[in-house]
Amino acid sequence: MRHWINSLSLGQRMSLPIMGFILLVFLSFQVVTYQTFIKKERANLVSRIEILAQGVGMNLTAAILFDDRIAAQEILSSFKAEASISLVELNDGSLLAKYINDDIDYIRPTEQQRIIAKQQGAYFGNYMLYLEVPIAYATNSEASLFIAVSLEHLHQLQITQLQYSLFLFLLYLIVCGYIVNRLQAWVTKPIAELNKAMRSIVHDDTKQYFTPTVTTNDELGELASCFNEMQLKLQERDKKIRLTLHQFSQEKVFADEVVATVQHALLVIDKSATITLANDACFDVLGVPQRSAIKQNFVTLLHPQQPERFKQQLELVLSNKQHFNHYVIKCHCSNTNTERTLNIVSRPLYHQKKFLFAIEDITKQHLAQKQQRLAANVFDSSQDAIIVMTQSGIIEMVNPAFENLIGFEHNEVIGKHFHSLVDMASYRLIENHVRQHLNTRNLWQGEYHQLRRDGSTIPLLLRVHRLTDPQSRESQVAIVASDLRFIKENERLERLASHDSLTNLPNRSKLHSHIQNLLGQQQTTQTIFAVLFIDLDGFKDINDTYGHDVGDSVLKIVAARMSRTIRQADIVGRLSGDEFITVLNHVADSSKVEQTSERILLKLQQPMSLDEKIINLGASIGCYYVHPGEYQNVDDILRRADKAMYEAKRTGKGKVVIFNPLTTVCPIKTKQPR
Repeated sequence: MRHWINSLSLGQRMSLPIMGFILLVFLSFQVVTYQTFIKKERANLVSRIEILAQGVGMNLTAAILFDDRIAAQEILSSFKAEASISLVELNDGSLLAKYINDDIDYIRPTEQQRIIAKQQGAYFGNYMLYLEVPIAYATNSEASLFIAVSLEHLHQLQITQLQYSLFLFLLYLIVCGYIVNRLQAWVTKPIAELNKAMRSIVHDDTKQYFTPTVTTNDELGELASCFNEMQLKLQERDKKIRLTLHQFSQEKVFADEVVATVQHALLVIDKSATITLANDACFDVLGVPQRSAIKQNFVTLLHPQQPERFKQQLELVLSNKQHFNHYVIKCHCSNTNTERTLNIVSRPLYHQKKFLFAIEDITKQHLAQKQQRLAANVFDSSQDAIIVMTQSGIIEMVNPAFENLIGFEHNEVIGKHFHSLVDMASYRLIENHVRQHLNTRNLWQGEYHQLRRDGSTIPLLLRVHRLTDPQSRESQVAIVASDLRFIKENERLERLASHDSLTNLPNRSKLHSHIQNLLGQQQTTQTIFAVLFIDLDGFKDINDTYGHDVGDSVLKIVAARMSRTIRQADIVGRLSGDEFITVLNHVADSSKVEQTSERILLKLQQPMSLDEKIINLGASIGCYYVHPGEYQNVDDILRRADKAMYEAKRTGKGKVVIFNPLTTVCPIKTKQPR
């Protein structure tokens, strides 16, 4: 290998490194560009499919909740918008619906690939991308979309990228050829002629002067004319210089190795505070290159936050009255526009009448100590209870808020397993869920009722974090517990104010507020909603015959039955006594309202069994369609629905009477309602 390199010509030696360097840069750039391009395209593909899946998933909530396979199948057809999707499966414990693109061959994933796609959200196979997108549709219930996407388009992009790289490689060959040609003309040929002349002079026994055949009027021609004169003088000095240089080189190598291993900035300063020598570490510590630091003033280079005070201390050091022994100052780094904390040590150089300063950047250490103190203060002053324990569950630390909230002193729980603090029967219900979230996301959050020392329970919002040290890979678990008693009490009071205490349905106030909100939304949505005024037929006879206790039970059953007959977007509430209101939102077809009304009547007509008594009941319904732009208020709406209900009672009960017809286009009226 070495013989082959030595046999190369000067032009080849100059051309090959240049061409090799350009080729290395070109290949590196192409590899990085190719990998970045493919990675970006993959990320874009996953993001695009996930966004489409999440949008479709929001529309699937109602279909999953009511197990409506036909509606789910229709919604899944929305995936036609992405031509690369081969297959979509909707699962909620079982296969609910499926979308198949017949134009793309579906390659079924292996079980391992399916597991990885479910854990990581996406898996790239050789020809298909598999995604598992969760859909939350109810409390503690989940469904998911399994999506298979063809990678044919991505493969085409890869081929196009490789073709583009090949084109650039051909361009590279052309550029290299031009560079080699210029090197031959400008450098190689003149040096080759000069080399030929020098070899002739060296092998000439008569030692006659020889004029090289170099026609250029540059340094090469001058070099040829001076060569013989230099040769004689250099031969005489060569032996002495080689010996001296060998000694100096060994000493210099040793000194350079010592200085290079020092991570501190080393500065030699004279008595006027001017820097005369600096090492390479100056750039890392002070942000100033070695050459720029020399001949600068030491104070100007450091930029201390308190320059006058530092000058006074420095004058004492330069007059040999004191030394810097781990002197800490804060400085401003002009290169990075940041603040740094420096530790300075100084020692005098008596022979040169100068001073050596070793400067260490302790900004990170100083900041780490400050952050540790801040974290300790946050830990101690937090209003939330904080528990830090090992991966195995042994409690290591608790804060004062834990003692106040749970009631146990820190010396009673530290060193013990957290099982000693919890009710194991209730903890077993969430244990697997917590472990699963910590293993996949390193975080679990949820509500938990904790047993206090005095035997009472307290509702807490728990946030469980798994913290892993990146170096040792050791894990700890931190639990932050927030007191929910105040929030729970507010929620209870708010529900009492807005719901009927007997049926737990929205009361008159809640119904008024809901209808008022719908009237406000109509200004922008221009949608129609229907108000059903429902009055029970024969309820007074039940109260008179069986008593109010039975009447209350009947009202509870009526409320439960009506709640099961409406959609999730609708609302049913108790107005007063045996009067109920149902609000059907976004009504576009009167037949849907009529079907809902008939369904309510059928539900209420079903016999009720109470204390071995069979009770029959009926209802009359008045319907009023609320069109946008009619400038109505809630009382007007309820009055008109009530009027329609009384008409239903007058004409024979058990009927539905509609106050006004449903119109698809409602003109804006300017007159106030009657």
